[in-house]
Amino acid sequence: MKKTFVFILTLIGFLSFAQENETERIEKFVQSIESDSTLSESEFDWVELTGIATDGGGILNVWRKGNQIVKVYEEIGLSYGRISTTIYFQNGKPIKIIETEENFRLTNQGVVYDELNEVFRAEIYVFDWENDKSEVKRIGKRIMSEGNCSNFDYEPIFERAKKAIKDSE
Repeated sequence: MKKTFVFILTLIGFLSFAQENETERIEKFVQSIESDSTLSESEFDWVELTGIATDGGGILNVWRKGNQIVKVYEEIGLSYGRISTTIYFQNGKPIKIIETEENFRLTNQGVVYDELNEVFRAEIYVFDWENDKSEVKRIGKRIMSEGNCSNFDYEPIFERAKKAIKDSE
């Protein structure tokens, strides 16, 4: 019994260590994308791409290395603030997703439109896209937005980016 318990603790420790190493590897790869000045960037009007009108409009930025998409940033402006999603890719698969909700400050006199405050941030480290294996780090609480149930809920953003690039060529 004691040996089994020690083995299980060792296995849990190993898996935790492996996951931490994978998170660090993803962070290093994300930093290499952020520091790569050779990437080409394209910006698109989110409203034109989706046909959905929002109070504050929206943008979709796509960074590519050659023909490969390495980063997508989607920002949607709403009456209460904005929601943004950043997706980093390695070999065509998402490896990190950052989702934020920012809200305008509310006072007794109304909304202060020149001050946005981040109320929620989720950083999703994707270890296995096909099997929906990831680690999520959350800060804050959503106030006006809804969360996604699975990593696959982010696929429409990537598909929108691919279509926007294809249509612009």
